[in-house]
Amino acid sequence: MIIGVDALCTLDSVKLATCRVRRRTKEVDTLAHVPTADRSVQILEAAVRVIAEHGVASATTRRITDAADAPLASLHYCFRDKEGLFRAVFENLAAEATKPFALIELGDLEATATDLIRHSGRWVVEHPDYALAQLDLYLWMVRNRPALAAESYAVYLRAVADVLQRAAGSSARAESVESLASVLIGATDALVVQWASHRDPARVQAYIDVFCAGIPAMCTGIQQSAKSGEHVG
Repeated sequence: MIIGVDALCTLDSVKLATCRVRRRTKEVDTLAHVPTADRSVQILEAAVRVIAEHGVASATTRRITDAADAPLASLHYCFRDKEGLFRAVFENLAAEATKPFALIELGDLEATATDLIRHSGRWVVEHPDYALAQLDLYLWMVRNRPALAAESYAVYLRAVADVLQRAAGSSARAESVESLASVLIGATDALVVQWASHRDPARVQAYIDVFCAGIPAMCTGIQQSAKSGEHVG
């Protein structure tokens, strides 16, 4: 039997349409069987892997959902759009990065600042994908969503400053403590670059040791002003 060109084209069109219907049906079935909370976690984790491996610019919604083994529609269902996803990813990464803070036993300001850096260094080495994705995502926000970048940074800065303020005492100037927190965050970002460049824990540790040697000088002024405030009070 000879089939004409028009008939072949029609058959191809039918096959293509059938594939699309099956794909949409599969996506609906998948959406129906996976709880939204679980699907959100899957997509968040996949986004971190994709950003760490390919960078934010190449983190397309299709690439992320493929990495999550999830239908594309689920991303928009869980996060509305890619910007909403990126914001959720950054907030999740910031929460992960500050988890080690709960393990810190508050001492004086110097000891607490040192512990913050050492805990952050261990976190970077143990969670390199998270650390790299967080830094890359933040730089993307600075270039493309500056207001969101400022808001996200403020949240992370507040988390670090709160730990330091408790160690320094209520009489320590909040502005000075926040400045120290900003310096420590910058050092943590440098740790990510160190690790990404060499993947050498020994180099990261050497950087931490050098930086921590300078922490006493950073804390002296804050501690002296806190003692003066207590004396005046």
